Amino acid sequence: MSHERGTPARGDPKIDFRNWRREAGVSRFLLLELPVSLLGLGLLEIETGRGIARRLQMSDFASKAFERYAELRPGRRVLRVPEDLLTGIEPVFRKVYAPFLPAKKDSKILDLGSGYGEFLFFMQRAGYESAAGVELDMKQVEIGRNLGVRNLNCGDAREVLRESLGEFDFISCIDVLEHFPKPKALELLELVRAALRPGGSFLCQVPNAMAFYLPRFYMDFTHETPFAPSSLKQALEMAGFRNVRVAGIGPVVHGVKSAVRFALWKLIEGGFRFIQTVETGPDERELQRIFAATIYGVAEKP
Repeated sequence: MSHERGTPARGDPKIDFRNWRREAGVSRFLLLELPVSLLGLGLLEIETGRGIARRLQMSDFASKAFERYAELRPGRRVLRVPEDLLTGIEPVFRKVYAPFLPAKKDSKILDLGSGYGEFLFFMQRAGYESAAGVELDMKQVEIGRNLGVRNLNCGDAREVLRESLGEFDFISCIDVLEHFPKPKALELLELVRAALRPGGSFLCQVPNAMAFYLPRFYMDFTHETPFAPSSLKQALEMAGFRNVRVAGIGPVVHGVKSAVRFALWKLIEGGFRFIQTVETGPDERELQRIFAATIYGVAEKP
């Protein structure tokens, strides 16, 4: 009968104490001396009881924060008919985001943190029948399904991504990243990159921390990480994406009123840039001159 590797079996004639001493020395180094050295260099942390408690409290906070998010989220809308899903946001989807969608309608698409399934619904109506979405809040999933959103599933986006390596042509993530602490946000981005096929695209939208006149980030208690245009680009590049582009949305022209809003916004934006120039001097870096309340990023997997 075999025995565990490295463990003397009953009946072994002797133990080589020289090897044991050498192995014990290695064990002492790995178990005692190396950790102490790493602690001294600040490269290793020991999770104390306080750290464990903090992690459990954060988990408890997340549970409470999203248990009733559908009814407590700021600016929540009452959705009664399918058309309500796209009220006020369809022009942004059609004019800003649609050009980034894959050319082939049968492309494999995943929408993360779908909410009621607004963007998923838009893509399905645009002919992307196989587009699917995942949302953590079952209440929002049920409402979306009842309004006709197909392939909308309840679950953890991170688990879906872990099980879908190299599977998708396009992944979207609308108003989701800001809900994660920085380490978790970067982890999510890395999972997205891993789930994309080579050359696949990722689209994300977040509140703009530079929009000081309308700080959307601070309007939702569940928001964790603020993003400015430059930091969003930085995070996407840290996660291993290439060809990263970041831009603001602002008013989207789809009629007379929106055209007037667009013209007025350009005047106001020029004023913001003037103030910035007065304070800090000329700055030609475009990402430092985006003041729209909402920004988006588009990137590719190498």
